[in-house]
Amino acid sequence: MKHLILLLIVCLGVQLASAQEIYNSSGKGKPGFKKATKKKKGYDPDNLIIGGGLNAAIGDGFASAGISPIVGYKFFKDFSAGVGFGYQYNKLAIYQDPNDGKYYYEKENVIYPSVWAKYFVYNNIFITGAYEYDFINLDYPFDKYGNYGSTKSKVTNPCLLLGAGMRFPMGGRVSFYGELIYDVLQGEYSPYPKKSPDLRFGVMTGF
Repeated sequence: MKHLILLLIVCLGVQLASAQEIYNSSGKGKPGFKKATKKKKGYDPDNLIIGGGLNAAIGDGFASAGISPIVGYKFFKDFSAGVGFGYQYNKLAIYQDPNDGKYYYEKENVIYPSVWAKYFVYNNIFITGAYEYDFINLDYPFDKYGNYGSTKSKVTNPCLLLGAGMRFPMGGRVSFYGELIYDVLQGEYSPYPKKSPDLRFGVMTGF
């Protein structure tokens, strides 16, 4: 019986020594070793981007408000792209009656689907681009003869928006961002300023 126990102890010792040799030869027993983790392939929900922005402005004879939800995906560490769908309302005073001081406004209701892309060039600074196709309902306060009265029409306008922005992490996967963009196409009915870039703000998760 003693010989059997001794044989079992020797066999166990040989097995442990063999296991330790394999462990050390693989590098796992060395200081600083970290187990390699496989990168996820295919769709990763951690790279999903959801968010968008709200905007509102008011000035002398001008008012606007809008909402622009977006969804996208982080394809690489610094590159993201996706689609959006926005709504914008603009109201602009184009004439003031010298007799009674009454203002007459041109009004726009704009619906715009879009595709967008953002690329980080340094830390939290990114460049951005988007292509919008605007469906615009116009309400003009005069008829074609210049008489007072409402004239409504529907027009479309493509926009190519280029610019740059900055991300401000808020904790977890949530970030606040701001960007300056300019419509380089400047079509006849472009809702974007012709003399200055447009300022946008928003919040996104996963960005």
